[in-house]
Amino acid sequence: MMSPWNVACGVAMHAELVGREWVKTGHELKLLAPIEKETQPVTAKDEPYVTRCYTMDREFIKGILKPLFLAPKPFLESDYEFFVVQNLELMPMKELLKIWLNIKAKARTILVIHEGYLPPHPDFYQFDFDAIVCFDERYQRKLIRKFPADRIHIIPYPCHPLEHGDKRQAREKLSLPQDKKIVFSYGIVIQQHFPTLLPLEELSREYPLVYLVLAAEGRAEVLDKAQDRYSFIEAREGGVTVEQLYAYLHAADALLLYKQSPDIVVASTVYLCLGSGCPIVISEGRYTETLGEEVFKYRDFDELKDVLAQVFEGKKPDQEAVDKFTAQKSAKRVAQEFIELFQSLGN
Repeated sequence: MMSPWNVACGVAMHAELVGREWVKTGHELKLLAPIEKETQPVTAKDEPYVTRCYTMDREFIKGILKPLFLAPKPFLESDYEFFVVQNLELMPMKELLKIWLNIKAKARTILVIHEGYLPPHPDFYQFDFDAIVCFDERYQRKLIRKFPADRIHIIPYPCHPLEHGDKRQAREKLSLPQDKKIVFSYGIVIQQHFPTLLPLEELSREYPLVYLVLAAEGRAEVLDKAQDRYSFIEAREGGVTVEQLYAYLHAADALLLYKQSPDIVVASTVYLCLGSGCPIVISEGRYTETLGEEVFKYRDFDELKDVLAQVFEGKKPDQEAVDKFTAQKSAKRVAQEFIELFQSLGN
């Protein structure tokens, strides 16, 4: 599999949840990952089967790509039957095309689509993948404009397994107050959630409140300014492992997300965090198009205050909906759907 790995992003999380399930069930995985540890927050130590051998363009302007590096040796000398690419648009496509026929000669090829739009760069459409995997019907409807319908397969984005914890113990471990409501947000672009600060300030007049912000990358100037203005913000820094993230989720009363996108998108944060048992409060929009009663949605900031107040008073998401959602999209089940796809393609 060619994919980001052990870094803080939704593509890597998909690859890790699926890839580790393959390894658990006895399949041999060779993971070809980008050389990006200096630019992406690291979430775990690389396994022996990981080789870092190319660069990605995470700062691209759509349609204009900078020169990228790819070491062909791991692609050409490794023995594999199936070759899975995640998030092709950011990959060194020109360099990969140079060895594409060599890869095709020994393996069936599968593309996992993370893009919620049709990428504009012509190189993207030069690869003749044997199968194209997307997450739901929204992606499928868009992809049939460019790819043969019989090559497109829907396999959902995977969920992290259920793993509930004890709130008091988690707060003690993380040195967080026991007597306050804790609203939690995290991520690489942490300031995307900051439009919620004013309603949080209003809510803090009714409830003793801490807004716990975990910035995956270095401390942003906008975060310092926000802390100067809002005294209830507690900021912590650094990339964390999934285990550490779950400790924060177990400590929190709510995970607050304010996300907007013009394109089709999957709320990978929800898929990662839903198994913690922490109520997820998320802005309504493209991120919530496939979400139901397993999360709390808000249309505006007045509704956000109402939803959080209800959560503070003990309201929980529909547990039956959470259980159904996480079961249908479990990493184990999704990984097996990929194996069944591979079997249908032959070798």
